[in-house]
Formats: sequence, C-alpha cells, structure tokens
Amino acid sequence: MYACMRTTLVLDDPIFEKAKKKSAEMGVTLSELTTAALRDFLFAKSAPTGNRKRFLMPVVGESEIIHQDPQELARLRDEGR
Repeated sequence: MYACMRTTLVLDDPIFEKAKKKSAEMGVTLSELTTAALRDFLFAKSAPTGNRKRFLMPVVGESEIIHQDPQELARLRDEGR
C-alpha cells in the first residue's frame, strides 16, 4: 500500500484552469486541491455529512502527541519533508 502515489490525470482545459485558479486562491497546490476533492467525493456516501470523524495521526518522538490533518500531511509531503 502506498502512502502517496503519483499519477497523471487528463482534465478538460476549462476544468484545469478553474482548478488551478481555485488552488491559487486557497493557497494550496493543485495536488492538494485534487486530493481533497476526490477524498470528499469518494467518502461522502460512506459517512453522513457532519458525522465524519477527524483523522488523527500521532507523530512519534515529540514530548507531546501532535495530531496533523490530512491536508497538512499532504503539504509537508509536497514540500519533500
């Protein structure tokens, strides 16, 4: 199982332009925007809106447990950390 997989997506030009603009407005990468949109779409039916449990991932080695949300982990991954 991969923690992260690179792939190629074929997007219509208008969708690509709108997604690129939206990601810039939100201050995230196109990869982060695409991942978040797919995650929301794929898991929307498995958990009723508002009842989703927040994904918490403890980071080992710190004096206290630190929880990071998936978007923060994706940002760190994209930065190469």
